[in-house]
Amino acid sequence: MTHDELLHGIKELERLAEGMWGTSALRAVVQYHKPYESKDYGLLCGGCDEDPNYPCGTIRAIEKEFNIAYI
Repeated sequence: MTHDELLHGIKELERLAEGMWGTSALRAVVQYHKPYESKDYGLLCGGCDEDPNYPCGTIRAIEKEFNIAYI
């Protein structure tokens, strides 16, 4: 799942949940962990120091829950 696909899924969740507080917090976390391209190391997480590769552990955990929700 790409970062944009994940944000799109959250947007859809926000639409279905009609503004529940957790969806805006989830969006903030995903936006904080936005990937960027490193010349030397490939795709890295903009929000992580301990797990710098993208997708980081935070994004993988969110993606896992989204995959479970859509099964």
